[in-house]
Amino acid sequence: MTKYKAMKFTPKTPADALALEIAKGFNDEKRLPLYRQICSGHSQSLVYRAFKETMNLPLHKIKKSRRALFIFLIKKYENKT
Repeated sequence: MTKYKAMKFTPKTPADALALEIAKGFNDEKRLPLYRQICSGHSQSLVYRAFKETMNLPLHKIKKSRRALFIFLIKKYENKT
C-alpha cells in the first residue's frame, strides 16, 4: 500500500482557501482539485453552509461519506435558489 504524500498548496483566492479547509476537514486532501472546482463554481456562502452542516453531523449517522453528503447538500441548496 502506498502512502499519500501531502502536496504543497498555497491558496491564492478565498475559494481556494475554502477548498483547502474542506479537504482538510474531510481528511481528503487528494481530492483538493474537486473541492476547488466546487468552490469556484458556487457561492462561498452556499458551499460553507453545506460544509458546516456536513461537519456537524456525527460520522456514524452518515451513510456513505462526508464528501457524498457534502455534494448532495450543494445540489440541494443550489436547487432552492
